[in-house]
Amino acid sequence: RDIQMISCGADKSIYFRSAQRASDGLHFVRTHHVAEKTTLYDMDIDITQKYVAVACQDRNVRVYNTMNGKQKKCYKGSQGDEGSLLKVHVDPSGTFLATSCSDKSISVIDFYSGECIAKMFGHSEIVTGMKFTYDCRHLITVSGD
Repeated sequence: RDIQMISCGADKSIYFRSAQRASDGLHFVRTHHVAEKTTLYDMDIDITQKYVAVACQDRNVRVYNTMNGKQKKCYKGSQGDEGSLLKVHVDPSGTFLATSCSDKSISVIDFYSGECIAKMFGHSEIVTGMKFTYDCRHLITVSGD
């Protein structure tokens, strides 16, 4: 099985790399590069490992194909008009994703349609981490509060 590394950052780039064996070990070789117009804060891969979801400063979630680096979808990751998306997490079934925004909101979104299923407020500080439980019934969030 091939090893792939995908990274994103404040430089507004997503790099797709594949591991290649050489006489002196494994080396990661860039296969695709995507330059966006917005800062990229977080990413998560779906259960099939075909798609990577990226949380963007412009409050959108962009979904890319992991094999060719092409954008498949772009949808609103926060229902508000303020702030930036900071975190994104795809549930273990690959059906939903959760986002956290710097306006302290959390959204649960249908991974395929982009429809917002739920929006929540409750933390007094930004959400710094989140994870769905394995049975996909609960979303655990962590905040500075």
